[in-house]
Amino acid sequence: MLQVAEIFQSGMILQREKAVAVWGTAEPGAQVTVEIQGRSAQAKADESGAWSVSVPALAASASETMTVKAGDEALMYEDVAVGEVWLAGGQSNMEFAMRYEKHKAEALENCEDARVRFYDVPEVCYDGQREEFDYSRMAVWRKATKEDLDYFSAVGYYFQKELERDLDVPVGIVGCNWGGTTASVWMSRETLERVGEPWIRWFEQKCEGRDMEEYWAGQRGNPMNDKGNPFDQFSEMVLPRTLSDEEVWQLFSKMLADLPEGVDFEEIMANSLDAKTFPGCLYEHMLKTIAPYGVRGILWYQGESDDDVPGMNVLYKDMLTGLIGDWRALWGEELPFLFVQLPGYERWLHNTKKNHYPIIRKCQEDVAKTVAGAHLCSIADVGEEFDIHPKDKKTVGERLSLLARHYVYGEEVLCDAPVAKSATREGGQITITFENAGAGLHIKGEQLSAMRVIPEEAMLSVGEDEMDGVEGLAFTAEADKDKLVLTLEEETDKKVKVAFARTSWYLVNLYNEAGIPATPFEMDL
Repeated sequence: MLQVAEIFQSGMILQREKAVAVWGTAEPGAQVTVEIQGRSAQAKADESGAWSVSVPALAASASETMTVKAGDEALMYEDVAVGEVWLAGGQSNMEFAMRYEKHKAEALENCEDARVRFYDVPEVCYDGQREEFDYSRMAVWRKATKEDLDYFSAVGYYFQKELERDLDVPVGIVGCNWGGTTASVWMSRETLERVGEPWIRWFEQKCEGRDMEEYWAGQRGNPMNDKGNPFDQFSEMVLPRTLSDEEVWQLFSKMLADLPEGVDFEEIMANSLDAKTFPGCLYEHMLKTIAPYGVRGILWYQGESDDDVPGMNVLYKDMLTGLIGDWRALWGEELPFLFVQLPGYERWLHNTKKNHYPIIRKCQEDVAKTVAGAHLCSIADVGEEFDIHPKDKKTVGERLSLLARHYVYGEEVLCDAPVAKSATREGGQITITFENAGAGLHIKGEQLSAMRVIPEEAMLSVGEDEMDGVEGLAFTAEADKDKLVLTLEEETDKKVKVAFARTSWYLVNLYNEAGIPATPFEMDL
């Protein structure tokens, strides 16, 4: 009868220097005692059998034994490390496994490290899903070994490797993510009603005219809901590398050929109701199963799917702000929230719909400016034009680690991206001044990329996120300490806009001293 929450296992990592929450079930009224590292805590199970204790803060350790006792029952967990634990959340780019990462072969050469461990929260969005499929490969604490490295979140792995080396303590990552998910499914219903009510209306419209009892009957045991295999057929086809147009055509031709006669693929996609799109479903069925497991902070890489529904992307600032509040509330503390700004991207697979990521990116910048303890990670130099899943996750994890080292662990390291703060214009010369330049900006390559100087008349017929096809003025660029100097080839007395990385696709090559690329911006002059 005595049980602990699933995440408590032999081989886990517990958060150091904080009280450790441990919870589970026992006989109603039973006195439960948890002991580790000479510290203990007791609690009485309530009338439903639920119990929760708070063990006094632990010191970093490579290996401990934790015992849980209630009457004659006892549970023992061995090889328990104590160190730093981070929660890695989001959609497919955070879920993206080391199995497919660009630098995996190099990482395998010296990956064996018992102080680096990973736990993946099972992808579940409705009651009973765990029982319908084989989830034995999920919800397991794994160590960084050649056999198990494939399972690690690639972003999480490179992040924790940097911290383990820098802090000299065990570092664990708890992965709580699911590809193709919007922020709306990771939030409480109450918060969503307050900041994202259009998402609720959109979902209700998807449900209109459906017999929901019949819908759920069709979901039970549906192979499409089998999320127990992290390396399913679709992932194995599209994640290891960017497919050529011919391979994409072959892939979708096969999918279409496998459909029953008379079934229209486009109609299926337009009218489908994915079980993981129910508002708040992953907040309830995934996040709550691990809260409040002790963590130092949260890593977040998500936002692509919030651009999929027309008109919804403008809500992303409020959505992400609300989500941060919900996650912090579950843990009862203002956890640091380090999140990745979406990089440049044009299209992927069959998708020909124009993306409006400039809006999402601007919302992300606004959140970093307005939410205390929320910090933006720039990866503007590692996006891929025709792949929504950039294969270089090493850069992402290492950049996030710089933010953690400075803002969480107090190190004096340059961790923020260059941010344009002001611009002046004198004749044919435009001077832009940046924050976070360190010892100075530099341009990698022969000429500056992602920058355009746009005359006023060219902007009159387009929206703020429609700059992809706008013609700009010719110029040369030079970095000078904390300034970027643009010299127009032909002077103009007309109003101009400087727009940097404000298109769907770009690769930024303007860096600060720490090798971090500048974030998007635009200014009128």
